[in-house]
Amino acid sequence: MPKPLSITFLGTCSGGGPTLNRSCSSLSLNLESTSWLVDCAEGTQLQLRKAQLPKASKISKIFVTHLHVDHCSGIVPFMANAMTSVHNPGTANLDDTLRLELYGPSGLRKLVRTNLQITQTLLKGKYSAHELLFEHDTPTTCDETEMHQNEIPGRDIMIDCDGLWRHFENSHDIRVDAAPIVHRGDFHDSLAPCLGYVFTEYPHFQLSEEYLERLDAIPVSLLPDGIHDSRSLLSILLARGTESKPPVLLNDGTIVEPPPRGVPGRKVVILGDTSDPSEIIPFARGASLLVHEATNAWLPPGLGKRSNPTSPAEVRAKAISRGHSTPDMAGEFANTIGAQRLYLNHFSAKFPDPGPSYQYSRSSWAARAMREIEDQASQSWKMGKAVAASDLLVVDIPAPEQDTLL
Repeated sequence: MPKPLSITFLGTCSGGGPTLNRSCSSLSLNLESTSWLVDCAEGTQLQLRKAQLPKASKISKIFVTHLHVDHCSGIVPFMANAMTSVHNPGTANLDDTLRLELYGPSGLRKLVRTNLQITQTLLKGKYSAHELLFEHDTPTTCDETEMHQNEIPGRDIMIDCDGLWRHFENSHDIRVDAAPIVHRGDFHDSLAPCLGYVFTEYPHFQLSEEYLERLDAIPVSLLPDGIHDSRSLLSILLARGTESKPPVLLNDGTIVEPPPRGVPGRKVVILGDTSDPSEIIPFARGASLLVHEATNAWLPPGLGKRSNPTSPAEVRAKAISRGHSTPDMAGEFANTIGAQRLYLNHFSAKFPDPGPSYQYSRSSWAARAMREIEDQASQSWKMGKAVAASDLLVVDIPAPEQDTLL
């Protein structure tokens, strides 16, 4: 069966927050046995305690879109809390275990290291900070004399000739790619680089009757040591196919390959703050789910005193001037890449969270404003109903429905 895959919105407010009912930016990509954060703002720890998924002890990676305070100020507090024996019960020795990996733009390594050192924070286990660099960036040193005592040298991941970071991470059957997106100034501006991430599941294995019959026909005498049943090879073959390891070699020299991968896996596209994410299109096409910011929105007069007296064009121009998007811009991009589902986040602090599914009051101003924002995005998307995310919303991402998928 396909592995479970979901996302949890931990914080959906922009830099004007946090507010009483929205925390600042953070979400979690929940895999079968681990979770990965995308951004980690102030208050992320509290949101994790409230959420059903993920558990702090299961978080193994953090992907940072950019280093504005509303996206990264919770990283070190999270590390100080999660990288302790309290969150790793029953673990004999974590002192040399790589507990957490961080990915982000130039400066991430220095940000984490400096804060840990100044606050004299000691951790259980090791961490590593990998930087996605432009050609003009100077890598942050990993000299032993400057690293934190719990730090392992990170990778310097240079942008390629096409202006992308291709396949820089491969773990848990997920490939990770990234691209620069426009936020404040040109994305090559070293003062404010911003990234979008694409998490692509490898194509699912397809088991046919013919493949299983060939497996069953293998004589027991030819099986590798310790294998007493040809069907027992299946789990080994699937694991090797997932991890790109060599196929199984039988005692007579015959090579047994894993079953073929057929149906494409799921693809999750998560953008940082942006007014133009077009550079990520090569990776993002056909997204199973797109998370796109909608910081600013024009509201019609009928929504009451908080509606915006200016025109939609003026609100859009103002959003772009500040490196942000409106709901219709999010819908347009979702249409461009053919996204199957669209979720909006990073709302201005003036848009309070009415609660999951607007359960508190569907007639409240907040609920009506969110429905208007969803409608604007949906009209531009033209492929479905956009959803304005609430804090702690969990979204399951279904796999293609085929009986033979593994």
